Amino acid sequence: MNKKIIIIITTIILILIISSIIIFSNNDKETLAVGSTLADTVISQNKGTTWSSGDSGVYYTNDHEYRYIGANVNNYVSFNNDMYRIIGVFDDYSHGVTGQNLVKLIRSRLLGGFSWGAYNSSNTSGTYSSYKNDWTGNTTGVKANLNVLLNEYFYNKTNTSNTYGNCSNWTYYYSNTNYRTNDCSDIVGYGLPSNIRNYIEPNATWYLYGYSGTNLSKQNFYLCERGDYSGCTSANSGAYATSTTAPIGLIYVSDYLYASGYFSNSNTTTASSSYYGNQNWLYKGYEWTITPISNNSTSAFYVYLNGSVYDSAAYFGNGARPTFYLKSDVYVTGGSGTFDDPYQIACDNC
Repeated sequence: MNKKIIIIITTIILILIISSIIIFSNNDKETLAVGSTLADTVISQNKGTTWSSGDSGVYYTNDHEYRYIGANVNNYVSFNNDMYRIIGVFDDYSHGVTGQNLVKLIRSRLLGGFSWGAYNSSNTSGTYSSYKNDWTGNTTGVKANLNVLLNEYFYNKTNTSNTYGNCSNWTYYYSNTNYRTNDCSDIVGYGLPSNIRNYIEPNATWYLYGYSGTNLSKQNFYLCERGDYSGCTSANSGAYATSTTAPIGLIYVSDYLYASGYFSNSNTTTASSSYYGNQNWLYKGYEWTITPISNNSTSAFYVYLNGSVYDSAAYFGNGARPTFYLKSDVYVTGGSGTFDDPYQIACDNC
């Protein structure tokens, strides 16, 4: 009888010990993300500096950033009651905020289709006064259409602007009134309320250097966009601004090219390849980038339906997704980064 009691007690003790080990192990795994900054959470997934065709994951590229590369990546974030995705973690060479590693987010879905640079000549007319690729408006006197839509109406979650009037009078595809977008519900509806705006780095630098064609690799486009590659100037052969400081931008050509896992890290296939859309989590097709054509005053780069990168006249309508950097204080409160379990984030000092 005593032996039976001893066996029962021993069994109970073993069960309790095993249960404690399991609970401790699970809690330990959870704390690897929960409570850590979002930047550190992404960096902890780094698989190195090299990848082969078909690989997916986080890789350290160009000695400046950790990027999600490939088709199957868990980079979803719940933000503003909407779904966003992490492009990667970037140092100050990319965003200009000294000494900071910042997470760059992009909305998972297209916000809509808009002209890049067309702007209207009045608040009632569907015509445009120009379709320049002057993002800042420093030279032409009027900001590019997408700059206005993203950094005023979307960022401030407002239908009106003291400078540009009502949003529905500002959004154009083309010169013809029939192409005018009169509904700004998505732009404003998915816009950022003040408490959410505080999560975003407002003083990020967006570089506006471009190139005259698509015969550059992902590596060289990255340098080109920052003015560190021969032959790269701002739009209109250097007449327009080379950078701007703003909370919201668009993807660069290099962001899209690097997201493809179809090519290895060392592959130097140029942007015109139709295979960049393969195994590329960032691919949507017909999507604008912020990168202008350098040798004219009217065009910018966009992602074509076949996955290649081409240039398009700035008055044409293509998709756009707001892209921005989060402040370094943003941390993870839950989630694993999958579509069904996106990262949940918070920021005590935002």
